[in-house]
Amino acid sequence: MKIFLLLGILLIVSFLFKRTQFVVFFSLTIVAGVFFWFFDDQNHSVFQTGEIDGTVILNDGIVIDGDAFRAQVLYQGERFQLSYKLASEQEQKQFMSLNYGDKLSVSGELIAPEKNRNTDQFNYQDFLYRKQVHWLMKASSVQSLPEKNATWLHSLKNFRKSQLKKIDTLMDSQIAPYVASLIYGDRTSVETSVYESYQRLGVVHLLAISGLHVNLIISGFLILFRRLGFQIEKTAIVMICLLPLYCLMTGANAPVVRAAIMTICLMVGRLSPIRVTSLQALCFSFIFVFLFNPYCVLEIGFQLSYAVSFSIILSGRKIMRKVTSNLLSSLYISLISTVSGIAVMSYHFYEFSVVGVFLNVIYVPLFTFILLPLSFVSIFFLNLAPVLLFIPSMVMKVAVNISESLASLLQEIPFTTWVTGRPAPILLGIILLFTLYFFNRWEKTGKIYRYLIPICLCLVIGTINFTGKVSMIDVGQGDSILIQLPWNKGTYLIDVGGQMAFDKEKWAERKAPFSVGKNIVTPVLKAKGISKVDKLIVTHSDADHMEGLIDVGKAIKIKELIYAEGGETKNIMKKALQALPNVPTKVIVAGYSWAKGNATFQVLSPTERGEGGNNDSIVISAVLDQKKWLFTGDIEKEAEQALLENPLIEADILKVGHHGSKTSTIPAFIDKVQPVISLISCGVDNRFGHPRKETLATLETADSTIYRTDQNGEIIYTFSKGFTFGLE
Repeated sequence: MKIFLLLGILLIVSFLFKRTQFVVFFSLTIVAGVFFWFFDDQNHSVFQTGEIDGTVILNDGIVIDGDAFRAQVLYQGERFQLSYKLASEQEQKQFMSLNYGDKLSVSGELIAPEKNRNTDQFNYQDFLYRKQVHWLMKASSVQSLPEKNATWLHSLKNFRKSQLKKIDTLMDSQIAPYVASLIYGDRTSVETSVYESYQRLGVVHLLAISGLHVNLIISGFLILFRRLGFQIEKTAIVMICLLPLYCLMTGANAPVVRAAIMTICLMVGRLSPIRVTSLQALCFSFIFVFLFNPYCVLEIGFQLSYAVSFSIILSGRKIMRKVTSNLLSSLYISLISTVSGIAVMSYHFYEFSVVGVFLNVIYVPLFTFILLPLSFVSIFFLNLAPVLLFIPSMVMKVAVNISESLASLLQEIPFTTWVTGRPAPILLGIILLFTLYFFNRWEKTGKIYRYLIPICLCLVIGTINFTGKVSMIDVGQGDSILIQLPWNKGTYLIDVGGQMAFDKEKWAERKAPFSVGKNIVTPVLKAKGISKVDKLIVTHSDADHMEGLIDVGKAIKIKELIYAEGGETKNIMKKALQALPNVPTKVIVAGYSWAKGNATFQVLSPTERGEGGNNDSIVISAVLDQKKWLFTGDIEKEAEQALLENPLIEADILKVGHHGSKTSTIPAFIDKVQPVISLISCGVDNRFGHPRKETLATLETADSTIYRTDQNGEIIYTFSKGFTFGLE
């Protein structure tokens, strides 16, 4: 309503000052907003949480990853996200033969998708909502039925699925992921290490089908058909008919749809008396996609694709008029793409590649003029003459080796990415305004660097924590506490969470298993604009406190790793130290302390060398925002008993030991600490039953207010303001 009110005011002002263009713009924006609201109002479910038993139709997104089966299914006209744990390798093979349109008999439970439990993180509930999926169908039993209900769209998806299977089975394992990505838009088979290398260098977008790829494909087919003697009009008609099918077959991603619709518009313009400009075609594609699915404006691919395309069309031509060198032209296009996408990248990914501007000059030709054509030749031979497949494969393998070796070499360069954090809404708006100002000045003056300075300053401001915060990150059943002193004077991380690793059979292993360090802690830090921590303290060597250390250490610079003496005797700590050989370490016992400004930290325990167990946890007494804090790791009653004589354990805010286990938080300890607020980090419905009733009763008896991550999500204390929560 606030947005509609603002638009209405701007419309009235534009009307009063007789600004016709602004009147039209704000009028169309209000109409689009009303359409979005009406569309969104129809997006609801008739089902409720609970048991479900019935027949579903496989509709989209079939994924078999180790022992996990996932797919979008249709049930009584509504979409559900189905998940099922495969019981055996034989069952996995049976599920691999399933196709879109197949019917399944499913028994299970409908549960609501989770929101993001940490601020500024990926919201799975919203993601599914925009796909008009309101429930997760967690299946306990799945049986394939003989009858099918396949539509023409399902048939198209099945063709794509069969092609991807053929690529995976018959092609060289090194080049198969590239062919699948560049031809069918499937990146699931790309090695995680390779994908992350390209991502850090800012060239990962080349693994997706982009507008440039589509244009090259169309140009190639037009040249081929003309060589074969086809009239250009008939060729254009054929391409207009085939492009929508190609879009659907490649997953209908925003860049592909945009490029396809633009091409169709331009071709129609050539076949008719009406001439269509690139800008008109882009605007028409925007309107068409929005009317088909208004939620598209919230998708990252849509925002990036249109931001870059509008920038290139509106500013690119004026800027390129003065450029005579092909190399400089490529560099300028790369710079335009990077700057126009900075706001989107910062908001969604919290970082962007600094070197990507230069590396795109190398990688774009490599992918679009070598790997893409070779991928098409490989697909041609794969389907019509498999015996000749080795010819393009040999050449492509050389190109892939060069690409991956170069990426591996370049990613060792420091400062390849700029961690920006997620800008606040006002700052994001300012960045967008400065971006428009940058392009305006570049067009008129030809200068670049001086007009980039305001954008860079905004990005720097976005990484400064002005007030100071203490955040108990929701890592599930584990611990991770982030302390940020005001004005970035100090950033300290106590534990990084983690989970126990259980051995699985080879068939059941997942390609990219969930990692607390990689999937939770690292994104939380980057969203807050943190690219390095001054001290990372591992309280003790249990998996739920430090298993994520390696992943965090690879993504975030650790200036000093601190752990208790004896903690290195456990294999999990040995493995982490070996994986992070360049990280400075400090082994401590009670008595170690440090201070920064008004903040002080004093280690109270352990008093002697231990073995990295619960009672060997590092206990820290801190003064933050003129309040006493006590961070206790996983200490149990024996360690608590030993601390009773220490006056420094008195605290306003207590991090409850061992996730609220009944083996910790004895009444005598709480009577001595006298916490006004108690914080408990534990997983939702965890198998240990944490926090235990006995612990909660002890804290309630002491009149201590309890905040829990399983109920509140991330718990954030802002200096001089108090507590807020991730699930608010």
